[in-house]
Amino acid sequence: MLLSFKGLKPFQLSEYIFLVLFAFFVPMSWRIATYAMIGLFVCTILKGIFEEGFKTNELQYRNKFAYFIFIAFWIIYAISFLYSENTAEARVQIGKKLSFLLFPLFFMTSNLSYLTKDRVRTVMYCFVIGILTLFVINLFWAGYDVIFEGAKVSRFYEPDLLKKGTGYIHHSYTSIYSCLGISFCFYELFNENKIGLKLFNIITVITLILFIALSSSRAGLLCVTIIFVTTWFWLTFVKKETKLGVSVGVIILCIVITCSIVFNKSIKRITETITNLDNIERQDRRIGITIGYKDLLIDKFWFGVGAGDRSEETLNSYLRKKEDIIQKIKPVKTSDCFDQERRTCLDSINKKSGGSLNNSTFKYAEELAEKYNCDYNSVRENLATYININVAINSDCNAHNQFSDTIIAVGVIGLILLLSFFIYPIFLWIKNKNFDIVFFSLLLIIAFNSLFESVLERQMGIMFFVFFYFLLFHGNFCQQTTENSQQTLSNLK
Repeated sequence: MLLSFKGLKPFQLSEYIFLVLFAFFVPMSWRIATYAMIGLFVCTILKGIFEEGFKTNELQYRNKFAYFIFIAFWIIYAISFLYSENTAEARVQIGKKLSFLLFPLFFMTSNLSYLTKDRVRTVMYCFVIGILTLFVINLFWAGYDVIFEGAKVSRFYEPDLLKKGTGYIHHSYTSIYSCLGISFCFYELFNENKIGLKLFNIITVITLILFIALSSSRAGLLCVTIIFVTTWFWLTFVKKETKLGVSVGVIILCIVITCSIVFNKSIKRITETITNLDNIERQDRRIGITIGYKDLLIDKFWFGVGAGDRSEETLNSYLRKKEDIIQKIKPVKTSDCFDQERRTCLDSINKKSGGSLNNSTFKYAEELAEKYNCDYNSVRENLATYININVAINSDCNAHNQFSDTIIAVGVIGLILLLSFFIYPIFLWIKNKNFDIVFFSLLLIIAFNSLFESVLERQMGIMFFVFFYFLLFHGNFCQQTTENSQQTLSNLK
């Protein structure tokens, strides 16, 4: 890894160091990563002035459409400022999504001929070390809480594993980071011959699986399973390594069985979600949230409500759906004050439940339904959705689905651009008759998690995705081979 820092001009070296620092810090703190990003752009400007005269690399322009769709995505959000009533929030959203503009411009205009495949690998390893550092810090704090603060042992395997240490990071994002790290290290097992590095990759894969299991992320556990299956398919049918594919398949099966036994609580969250999909009394929160914003999604499908009004309009949609549910509660007998009675009944149940659905919640609901003259069947059929929508109202009010949030904000054009992020690299792989399992895993991870989380509405998701998208895009399509890249660099000197 240290050899990758040699042979670079001063500002190339500085730029490369900031790339490494960004990759290391982005899992732990997007704020620190922002400073690394600023340093990166400053070095790029100085490199152009003092070293290269702003010369460009033709290989980086060969597939420039990728850069333009990201820039267009940002422009669509900027245009939505014109029809957003909440202009202050629109500015915040436009600023939050600056990575969609800045990183494409950097990877397109800065001469990155020195950024060979080996150097891209070094950046990826620094990212993996950053994730491991995040895990160790927070595991230490979890241990501290259990030993010295009297916390329960469950502190180790609940989503609030990250409540101390580096600060709160939602477990959905730590699982996203970990899944990419697992994919890269798993790939490196078949790409690296050094025993020490192979051992590091094996330990890292096991550790990051543990991280996901401890954080109790359902999407994370499902996602890492999909990654393993995809990698097995790649080895067996793309690389034609049948014997190796069989061995890896057995290993994956053993990992799945072991995790099912050791981390049965985390696995139980997944099985309960699947088995209760059609159970009105055990409705998953994401389903209730989707019901809450569905009408808004249909009404504003073409142009959206504007980036500035997305949050407020989504909240209003939840409030309207909440009112609809209240109106569905029927009386046992006619009463002039029934409207107030059913509201009190539902609010009392919601407060008692604490946002969770279990047998005691419905038992309490039956008692209150009788007390407040409400038909219990109508309460039971609508209670789960009512509670889930209240949770959405009391939280950040996004759709918990990136595709839906994009439509609500900027309409179908934004959705088309978003989908293009994932489709265009696949088109290039088919065209060039090559394939990169790590880059594909990144696309798969973000696309899959976008079904359950608005991952591109927060900086910890935006900066991570755009940076690694173009880092891996560069390694795939802007450098043919390490030797060719080094030759290109030597020609520029």
